[in-house]
Amino acid sequence: MIDGIITPDYQDLDTVMPHAPYPIYPGGLKDSDKSHVRYAEPDNQNPILSIIDVITDIEGNPVIYPGHYIVSLSWDKRFILLIQSYDIIAKIPVFKLEEDESEAQKIYDKKEQKKAKKEKKKREKIDAKYAEFGLKSKPAFIYSNAEMEYVNDGGYYLIKYEKGSIRAWGAFKQ
Repeated sequence: MIDGIITPDYQDLDTVMPHAPYPIYPGGLKDSDKSHVRYAEPDNQNPILSIIDVITDIEGNPVIYPGHYIVSLSWDKRFILLIQSYDIIAKIPVFKLEEDESEAQKIYDKKEQKKAKKEKKKREKIDAKYAEFGLKSKPAFIYSNAEMEYVNDGGYYLIKYEKGSIRAWGAFKQ
């Protein structure tokens, strides 16, 4: 406070904004009108795998370059996919797949169905509030993880994939 004047940092926005010389949205553009918000891809909840070294084939030719890859499971759950810039870089066969049975049983449980209805109503209210501003609400959080390691005994790479209640392991030789 300087000479009885309240600095703008400490004033309430409701008292400042009606007297502000510029509108809140300069040029009339709201956040929802900007192209990077309006046409953005929905939040991708697949795990990201960072590869540091070049992965080569038997002859020494580079197959997978260093970079960041989205790890996804194919629709038939037979392959783990490494995706970069919307291109499938590698399809790795799955040799072990686990699904959590307790998650599958929740679908048929009456108490869980009631909880799901309440959550759905709550989510719809949140979506409606976001829709007022032309935005999409964030989807519910799903745990996801991807790891890759080289196994010296067999001379192969092992990839572990987790998303929600699904776990998959894939391997490929160098």
